[in-house]
Amino acid sequence: MARKQQEEAEFEAMTRPLEGIPLPDLENLPDYERGFWEGTRSHELRIQRCSDCKKYRHPPSPMCPHCHSMNYEWPGTNGQGQVYSLVVVHHPVHRAIGEKEQVPYNICLIELEEQEGLRIISNVLDVPQDEISIGMPVEVTFMPTVDDPNVVLPMFVRARSD
Repeated sequence: MARKQQEEAEFEAMTRPLEGIPLPDLENLPDYERGFWEGTRSHELRIQRCSDCKKYRHPPSPMCPHCHSMNYEWPGTNGQGQVYSLVVVHHPVHRAIGEKEQVPYNICLIELEEQEGLRIISNVLDVPQDEISIGMPVEVTFMPTVDDPNVVLPMFVRARSD
């Protein structure tokens, strides 16, 4: 990428999911992950919660790390949160990202409102890379991937102020 184009790209906002990177195989998911992906296809951010101690956990797992119960449920969340941490990636870490010139892109750790410490890794869309900041309020949106429209990703945008 030419230097001027690279400098301009520094501030461009991501507008869609990255292309060409590995995606989940929806036909062969373990049961303890299925509720998350079924939720995203319905445009709901469902986060696994222990049926016994009621603590949320993400990524999903077969056993609760708090009380060791094997029982879980998939309640919907309100999809509200804030940027907890972020990085803007400038060097492609996957061949497809470089081939399709998809840099820079952001990777954000979003802390959801439902529970302190409940975090999900995603991207923030439609915000220039240099304007994404720790503590920025965000809300979930859902986007099908280009490579497999059946895989719908939860992504985040700046929260609307009411």
